[in-house]
Amino acid sequence: MTQLSSACFAACAALALMAAPASAQDAPGVTKDSVTIGSWIALSGPIAIYGAPIKAGAQAYLDLVNASGGVKGRKINWIVEDSAYNPQQAVSIARKLVTRDNVLAIAHAHGTAQIAATFPFVVDQAKVPVLVPYGGAKEWYNPPKSGVLGLHVLYEEQAEALGRWAAKDGHRKVLVIHGAASAFENVANNVKPGLQAVAKDADVELMAVKIGTTDYGPIAVEVARKKPDAIVAIQILQEVVQLSKGLKQQGQNIPIYSYAPTVAQSTIELGGEFAEGLKSLSFTASPFADTPAMKEYRDALAKYAPSEKPDFTSLVSYGAMKIFVEALRRADEPLTRDSLVKAFYKLKDYDSGIYPPVTFAPDKPLGGHILQPMQVKDGKWVNVGEPVDTWKF
Repeated sequence: MTQLSSACFAACAALALMAAPASAQDAPGVTKDSVTIGSWIALSGPIAIYGAPIKAGAQAYLDLVNASGGVKGRKINWIVEDSAYNPQQAVSIARKLVTRDNVLAIAHAHGTAQIAATFPFVVDQAKVPVLVPYGGAKEWYNPPKSGVLGLHVLYEEQAEALGRWAAKDGHRKVLVIHGAASAFENVANNVKPGLQAVAKDADVELMAVKIGTTDYGPIAVEVARKKPDAIVAIQILQEVVQLSKGLKQQGQNIPIYSYAPTVAQSTIELGGEFAEGLKSLSFTASPFADTPAMKEYRDALAKYAPSEKPDFTSLVSYGAMKIFVEALRRADEPLTRDSLVKAFYKLKDYDSGIYPPVTFAPDKPLGGHILQPMQVKDGKWVNVGEPVDTWKF
């Protein structure tokens, strides 16, 4: 073979390799022995109280899976960055995860506004799926946004359920107190339709409170002047506690209803006697339940996150990652972003033992739709009624 023909052969071979279909090892975030996914969580900033348990719960499940060999021989590498609950910081993190870390997917990212801010780049431009996020909004799923598959019952649907609950309890003058940000206000606006679906004559008023407020004395005075017979609080848990404390210290024993992020041991620890009677809706059953799945959760948390006590918040994330991993197990090879998304559609009434059974489909990208009413009684969150199916409203 001449020198010229040898050069031509080498060049053709190189071009053939470049044109060859990608293997599983060439897929973004995938090698023969690992899968890399990414996320952002508010580990600092105004709602950092959620961040540590969210990360601990999800990581504990991944550690449990990795300790048993991973999924199809692949260990799962979950890269987590601190968003500080800042949408622009989340965008910066998302760009790094996609362009530098080359993740297969964004898994269990935290914060509705923060996640939404990343969609133009992550979902629309880079075509990276966003899976089982901690947060969500109606416009993500109606119409379905390609590559976005949620797990949690939407906050808007929770607010509507809270309105119905308050009305069924006989309340007709409800004050909705919400964080002074569009994400919280959008949720708060859904209390009225739920309330008036049960009691058409019911009255609803909204009241915005700056996120991060610690002195609820003046707010409690203003609330008392409005004379509501119930309050729906769409706020972070510290502020729901401060609200309850401020009211009770002034002799105002107004029933308070709140949404799923309030269901946490931190609410009881921070609120003490002032948390008594608080009603809320939970994504999951109690982390202290005597079931195999809950025992597995508590054992995994004790082993892999010993500084975290069992709690609803870490349980929510443990369960979310369990559902993610189940889809990963069912994904066809070669593992790609597309095969991972399609694997979620194989989950039909999948029972993780943590969440109520979930189902995903192309026209139903939101898997969760059932909530458990709970109340703080004698310093514990306890079930106070049958599960609420938000799809049947």
